[in-house]
Amino acid sequence: MVATEVDYENIKRFVEDSKKLIGTKATDVPQGVTDADWSSIQRYCAAMGDKNPLYNDAAGGVGTVYNTLIAPPAFILSIRTPDSGAAYEQQAYGLRRFSIKASAEWSDVIKMADRLVSDINITAVREGDSHSGRPTAEVDSEATYSTFNGSVFAKATGTVMLVPGMTTMLLPHNNGSPLIQERDIHIYSDEEISELEHDLDAVPLHRGETPLYWSEVEVKDSLPIMVKGPLYYNELAAWRLLEHKPAAIDLGTVAHQTTIEKPGRITTNPSTGWPYFDIEQTYGDILSVKALGFKMPVSRGLMRFACAAQYLTNWMGDLGFLRSLSINMPNHFCYQDTMRIRGEVVNKYIDKVGEEEYRALEIRLAGHNQLGESLIEGSAIVYLPERGFLVGLPIGNPWR
Repeated sequence: MVATEVDYENIKRFVEDSKKLIGTKATDVPQGVTDADWSSIQRYCAAMGDKNPLYNDAAGGVGTVYNTLIAPPAFILSIRTPDSGAAYEQQAYGLRRFSIKASAEWSDVIKMADRLVSDINITAVREGDSHSGRPTAEVDSEATYSTFNGSVFAKATGTVMLVPGMTTMLLPHNNGSPLIQERDIHIYSDEEISELEHDLDAVPLHRGETPLYWSEVEVKDSLPIMVKGPLYYNELAAWRLLEHKPAAIDLGTVAHQTTIEKPGRITTNPSTGWPYFDIEQTYGDILSVKALGFKMPVSRGLMRFACAAQYLTNWMGDLGFLRSLSINMPNHFCYQDTMRIRGEVVNKYIDKVGEEEYRALEIRLAGHNQLGESLIEGSAIVYLPERGFLVGLPIGNPWR
C-alpha cells in the first residue's frame, strides 16, 4: 500500500497530541477486577483453558504452601492491561491500535480475596517503523499492581502500535483499498491436520504439585511444546470478558453513548452502514472486522502474553515462581490459526534480590503459527525450589 498524505498528517498530529500526555495517568485504560474473588479467577482460567488445581480448586489450595487458592501470574491483565493508546480515543485520527510488546515482573502471588489496586501511566510516545506500507506511531505505558494495603506485587509495561486504518466514513466498504492483512482464513491440508493432531495429543498437562527442582534442569534443556488453536470464536469472546473492561459489556443506549464519547474509536460498520460503531468491537466479528483491517477475526496481542505465561507455569510446577516475562508480539494471531510455543533454558544462575538468593533459570521463548510466521519472541526468568528450599516470597523480603 502507498500511504496517503492524510495518513502521515494523522500520525504526526496524533504524536504531537499524545506527547503532551507523557507522565500522566492513562485514562483510556480502566481498571478491571478490584477483588481476586473466586469467580474472577475462574473466568480467567476458563478463558485460557488452564486446568491447574492451584488456580481452580479453592479447597485444595488450603493444602498448598500458599494456604489458599491463588491466581495465575498473568491475571494482572484482568486487573488492568498495559496498552494505553495515549490520545487515541480523544480525536478521530483514523488509527487502529495493536499491542506489539509487553513485559512484567512479579514479586508475589495473588491470593484469593486480595483486594486489588492498580494505576497506569503513559511513559513514551514516538513515530514508529512503517507497517504494511503505512506510517505508524508507538505508545509505551507502565502499570503498577498492588494490594489494598499498598504492597506492590507486580509491574508491567506495554507498547502499542497505531496504524492508519480504512477511511472510516466511506460506504460501501472499498474493496480496492488494501487491508492491514490480506490473508484469508487458513484451510488446513491433510498433512497439517495430522501434524496438529499429533502435537495436540503430545501436549503435557500442567506439572502441578510435583516439584521441579533447580538441580534437575540444565542449560540447553528444551521445554515441552504448547499448542494453542485452532483459535475459535469462543476464545476470542472469552478474552474480552477476561479483560473486564466496562465497554465489553455495554449494551444498547449505554454502548452508543460510550462510543460517542470516544471519537477515536468510531468507525462505520462495513456490513450494516451504521456510522457509530466501536472499532474495538470488531476483533471477533467476521462481518465488521474489515473496518479493523482484516478478512477474519483476530485476537488481541496481549492474549499471546497470557499464553506465554501459562506455558511457563504449566512447566515449572506449583512451587516455581514466574519472576519476569518479556515478549515481542509480531504479526497477528487470527481466527482458526494455530500457535505453537517452544522454550529453551539459556542460563542457570543464582539471583540475589535484597538479602535473599534465588535459583533462577532464563528461558528463551518462541511462538509461530501454522505458516511459520513469528507470533512470540522473548524471554522469561523462572525461580525454582531446591530440595529443602522453597522460593521465598515476597521476592527480596520473604517470610514477612
